[in-house]
Amino acid sequence: MKSFKKLGGIIGVVGCLQFLIFSTIAMFNYTGGTSWDKSAEGYTFWHNVMSDLGRTVSYSGISNTFSSALFNSSLFIFGMSIVIIYLSMKKRLSLSDNFITFIMIFGIISGLGIIGVSLTPDDILSDEHIIAVWIWILNLTTALILIILSKIFNYDYDTILYLSFILLFAVCIHIGQGLLGIWSPIVATTQKIVVYLNVSWYLLISKKIIDNEFVGELKN
Repeated sequence: MKSFKKLGGIIGVVGCLQFLIFSTIAMFNYTGGTSWDKSAEGYTFWHNVMSDLGRTVSYSGISNTFSSALFNSSLFIFGMSIVIIYLSMKKRLSLSDNFITFIMIFGIISGLGIIGVSLTPDDILSDEHIIAVWIWILNLTTALILIILSKIFNYDYDTILYLSFILLFAVCIHIGQGLLGIWSPIVATTQKIVVYLNVSWYLLISKKIIDNEFVGELKN
């Protein structure tokens, strides 16, 4: 069982790193345009959202086959690695089994949401894509809150707790933008912050799983 959990952590690290690498390559091969400026050349980091990389046809009207295939496949693998990360957490949080179960359930569903995003390019399955995004972010938010509570209740003040707070704050801002219908380059900027914080968070958790240190012993 311990070797399975360690393998889960390794898969988590690989899943995160490959997403960072291949999504970056996809950015350099994006065929241009943003939802605000269809004549923009290439990928504009602070104006294009991540989902633009998965479009089969970019906003410029040019086929985006290579970037789309690369990004969506790396996102699919990232989503699968998230599911495995949460499965590897079982019995490792210093609260009741029921609490751990809820963290796993919401976390796994968030990973499935990521997989859903990878399977629904925004330009051809826009409604399904948005639903998948909400599944990801709302379940991630719930998992974050539960993990933060588990840490606080057990006086386990570590790097994961602090990064969880930062990620939750960024996620709540991004959710607020969605609920208020805000659509401007600031949304693309916020999304980048959320995505890269989220990847960093999973990398940290994966490392803790590998090191068998995800949480300490229950404190008296």
